[in-house]
Amino acid sequence: MKSVLSIQSHVAHGYVGGKAAVFPLQTQGWEVDNVNTVNFSNHTGYGTYKGSAISSADLSSIFHGLDSIQMQYDAVLSGYIPNAELIDEVSRYVKRVKTQKPNTIYLFDPVMGDQGFLYVSESCVARYRQLLNERIIDIITPNQFELELLCGFKINSNDDLRSAVRMLHDEYHIKYVVISSLEGDADHIRCAVSAYNDAHINEFQIPIIKSYFTGVGDLFSALLLDKFYTYVENEDTNIHTLTAAVNTALTITQKVLILTHELGVKAFKKAEGYNIDQPVGIINDAATMKYFELKVIQAKDYYSIKDGTFKSYSVHT
Repeated sequence: MKSVLSIQSHVAHGYVGGKAAVFPLQTQGWEVDNVNTVNFSNHTGYGTYKGSAISSADLSSIFHGLDSIQMQYDAVLSGYIPNAELIDEVSRYVKRVKTQKPNTIYLFDPVMGDQGFLYVSESCVARYRQLLNERIIDIITPNQFELELLCGFKINSNDDLRSAVRMLHDEYHIKYVVISSLEGDADHIRCAVSAYNDAHINEFQIPIIKSYFTGVGDLFSALLLDKFYTYVENEDTNIHTLTAAVNTALTITQKVLILTHELGVKAFKKAEGYNIDQPVGIINDAATMKYFELKVIQAKDYYSIKDGTFKSYSVHT
């Protein structure tokens, strides 16, 4: 059975981090070992939460425990890591994993913030830049804000995007780059896909659902890892197969969001009795956020979808 180590946040209530990623992977036949970087009551989008991050000593102890039982993985997936000390521990362990099994895929989601807001320690930015230099990353999935932090400049044009993607490929030797969300028009966001051995960036336009959701990137990265791995097993990885994997992951994610929004609206209206045509989740508003948690369990039938429905277009680099 294929195996993955998932290193992400954990919440008691809701679906972000590991709770957005582990179940979809398990439905697709993955044996998932899960390490929690934080243990919170709920995600921070509620405006208040309780809990704490794991200490670097405890995280190191867990990793050494996995070493002691000689664990090996087909893939490692990392997401929210709140400070530089924990990033150090993750980096050291991933190096050990890839030393023991060089073909282990490391999908690195540099979860730092979005839309100009940083929600990790500022120390993470510099430490993640160091991690890029360690040449252990196979797939990276930043959003636009995270890409700007890693590359050190704003993405205001296609030329800027090309420069950032080439930096990740050429300077940091990252084979596969997926920018999970880029600014689009009023009704769409963009997703960009690039492989080191191709001179194109493929892009998708994704319709915006006008509500605030959390855990979307965590779900997308898990789905992408699963769909991409099917091509790795067949030794067929290039810009076309990467684009196909992204397309399928985007399609499933969009279906989950549509279902989440539909069920959230119904539950909100029934529970609150508000006369609102289209209630939405609002950041830092617990009264609405609780209705728009990702419907990860209810969407279980979507995860086995094998083909995407979005159309891509290419941009020369």
